[in-house]
Amino acid sequence: MHEAFFYRDRAALSAALLPRFAEAFASGQPVAVVARRSRTELLQGALGSDAGRVRWLDMTREGRNPTRLISGVLGRFAGEYPDRRVLIVGEPMWPERPRADYAAVVAHEALINVAFADRELSVVCPYEVSTLPAHVLQDAARTHPTVVTSEDTWASLSYRDPVDLAMSFLSDLPEPESVPERLTFGAYELAQVRQLVYAHAVLAGLDSSRRDDLVLAVNEVATNTLVHAGGQGVLRVWRETGRLVCEVSDQGQVNDPLIGRHPTPVASRAPQQQGGRGLLLVNEICDLVQIATASGTTVRMHMNVADD
Repeated sequence: MHEAFFYRDRAALSAALLPRFAEAFASGQPVAVVARRSRTELLQGALGSDAGRVRWLDMTREGRNPTRLISGVLGRFAGEYPDRRVLIVGEPMWPERPRADYAAVVAHEALINVAFADRELSVVCPYEVSTLPAHVLQDAARTHPTVVTSEDTWASLSYRDPVDLAMSFLSDLPEPESVPERLTFGAYELAQVRQLVYAHAVLAGLDSSRRDDLVLAVNEVATNTLVHAGGQGVLRVWRETGRLVCEVSDQGQVNDPLIGRHPTPVASRAPQQQGGRGLLLVNEICDLVQIATASGTTVRMHMNVADD
């Protein structure tokens, strides 16, 4: 069950969710809330002593990269209770969320319906209608089979095929804001890939740990290109406002819409899916990962940096 909950204010959010929590507690369902701190604090106060029965996670940290939410947050929590229905309240969007994240958020919301199609899982996604733009609410209705308000519940007439919708948001990645540095690489240029990323990370002011993380992420994706996508790829690196972006593209074809998002890595994968485990690591490291597979495969990795 995947619901979009449209609420007007903090009081409406609390009033609607408290009965859901009580029902879950009564039936023995584990509960997690992944939301902004202001919303978790609101719900913790409303629950009182029952707040200790909920797993509280900060969406601004756990979901800063929306592409990791299915595997690293929802799937991980549900995986702790393989034989029980769980309730997860996940707030995907708020007014201050960076615009660059939006396509990945919509893709995430759509692909929840694929990832957990065979799982006893209730996911409620609150959207504050008084602060979010109309197009965000329209897309929420397109990605959720059910829409809930304080007054009513209905099947969304706008709901669309989740894979088609997700791919439509990820297939047309915007062109860089600045001219990227470009490197075509094969097996003998993998060291150059790492050196180029490291040099840009130093110029961007990333600390040593973040530099190493970004080099590791790009190296993982570039290695997948060499092993699974014909042995040649293209690296592009550029700066955007507040972010350093590294993109690896190749002509490999991926038929798995959940590549890099699988809740539990599967031991036996088809050859075109074997990069999925490495992408799980990349999703954990980076602040935003965009994976486009409509024409070849493009993995765009963002790392937050201080503004100049």
